[in-house]
Amino acid sequence: MTAGSHIGSNDYDALRESLSGSGTLVSLPELHGGLCGGLCVGGPPAAERWLDDFLADSDTADVPGTRAVGVELERAAWTALADAELAFEPLLPSDDTPLEEQAQALALWCSGFLNAVGASAPDLVGRNAKPTAAAAAIASAEVAEILGDFAEMSRAGVDDEDAADPTQADFALAELKEYVRVSVQIVFEQLADRREAAARDAH
Repeated sequence: MTAGSHIGSNDYDALRESLSGSGTLVSLPELHGGLCGGLCVGGPPAAERWLDDFLADSDTADVPGTRAVGVELERAAWTALADAELAFEPLLPSDDTPLEEQAQALALWCSGFLNAVGASAPDLVGRNAKPTAAAAAIASAEVAEILGDFAEMSRAGVDDEDAADPTQADFALAELKEYVRVSVQIVFEQLADRREAAARDAH
């Protein structure tokens, strides 16, 4: 796997084993979600700042090795998000993974995404956004709605009804995954001006 390659569910188990081998308790979906959230609001610098903070807060025996995996994931996600072919996918377990594990992974992914957005752009997750133009207002409203949906999904799980009808639950989960995939691309596109401003301020 190279940094610029497409990373999908087929890589999930190998990456999780790699993280486990480095003695980390880091959640792979939460890690990937956070990196993607950072990329959306501030590009690679914001994603790597979030990564360092995330690792500092985790019980990680081999931070350099885990950080190397994180940076590789960040670079691959950046390439996918910037791809005109809409190649981005959230890094989640495959569809043949037990339903409860899939649901938990999606919740953790959304939680990581929101945490990183909040770290780099607290105005987006609070009520303090004051757009100055109609286009910005529309973008903010759409982004705010997506982030609100992600907040709900971060608390989701498998209930008795889902367990009783796993086929319907699988279908619903697939729809949620697709919603996340498309929504992240929308957020990335809507926040392009913010990323550009952050890049200018850094120089």
